[in-house]
Amino acid sequence: MPQLLQDVTRFDRYLSSRGRRAADATITDPQASAGYISFIYGFPDSASLPAESVLDATRTVLTDDPEWSLQYGSSVGVTVVLDAIREKLARDQGMTVPRERLMMTAGSSQGIQLLVQLLVDPGDVIIAESPTFLGFFDDVQNAGATIAGVPLTEDGIDVAALERTLADVQAAGTGARFIYTLPNFQNPTGVTATEATRRRVVELAREYDTLIVEDDAYFDLRFDGERLPTIYSLDQDERTFYLGTLSKTLAAGFRLGWLAGPSPMIRRLASLKTDGGTNIFGSYIAAEWLPREFESHVSQLREIYGRRRDLMLAALEQHMPEGVTWTRPDGGFFIWATLPDGIDTGAMLAQARELGVEYLPGTICYFDDEGHAQIRLSFSYARDEQIEPGIEILANLVASEMRETFAAT
Repeated sequence: MPQLLQDVTRFDRYLSSRGRRAADATITDPQASAGYISFIYGFPDSASLPAESVLDATRTVLTDDPEWSLQYGSSVGVTVVLDAIREKLARDQGMTVPRERLMMTAGSSQGIQLLVQLLVDPGDVIIAESPTFLGFFDDVQNAGATIAGVPLTEDGIDVAALERTLADVQAAGTGARFIYTLPNFQNPTGVTATEATRRRVVELAREYDTLIVEDDAYFDLRFDGERLPTIYSLDQDERTFYLGTLSKTLAAGFRLGWLAGPSPMIRRLASLKTDGGTNIFGSYIAAEWLPREFESHVSQLREIYGRRRDLMLAALEQHMPEGVTWTRPDGGFFIWATLPDGIDTGAMLAQARELGVEYLPGTICYFDDEGHAQIRLSFSYARDEQIEPGIEILANLVASEMRETFAAT
């Protein structure tokens, strides 16, 4: 019998170039966070998961359509759920999306993965906001591509810096493969792009002949202000791919999202998506649940998450020491805190966990070793009564770190 291969490096000779580029996966498990006051990941609130209405929808599906709901399905998605999503997009996002321009994915994360596979070769350059969604990095790294980061302002992606970056990449002879942006309640900062910013992104994509990937996972979770038009709806040149998900509204366990884009590209994407159909049974349940339950359930979620945001903002105001600043999002799941330079929030995390609190260090949301003094705080998963005590613990730790750091300088 061959010797067991214990060391991962002993597998290297079996790996493809893509496999060698892949890093170890980050395991994000809500059960692993159960022992903490957890501000770390964008997990939905457990108590609000709509178990009863999902059970009712499941009974209906198994009664009315047991054969096709339990069978393989189309790689782009079964018709009933595509049409339910199309109706939702028309009603809420103001987007008219023909069926041939839409496909279902295993959450919006699979949509990112498929687009990178379709559009990106090793050595290519992708433009993204800096900081950005941590789940985006692995796909880019695995493709052997490079990210050119563009900073954020309070109005969204810095469009002047975006124009300079597009010009620089074009001058280097390659051009950007696409612009990746999260215009609503950006992950991790919570910043929302203004309509003027969105329109300028469309103009620049046209001017520099590139594409846009609009990741809009938190669109439905707006607490304040008016809804803004999607980049997809502003783009008349069909340069935009639009990603959405039911993970933050129906339930993350369904792993159902969608990708809208030009119909020729959807057909190509479908050829890469060799999964036998995305969660066919769950798709039938979602199609039954969406028209009956979505609007009332999301209204409840806005109340829950809006209240938690307010609790966290009030706790930060009360407890954080002078010199710490933070964003004030109009929706979504996240607040982005910036500590004084010299504080290492990555190193501080172990101490925080010893005290019963966890958060996401800012460096994880950057691709160029920035963000050491920043923290992403999720207010979605911790219970109401945990938020103020958790922030107080964290604030005391921050104050202690500041005293030690600046006493030594």
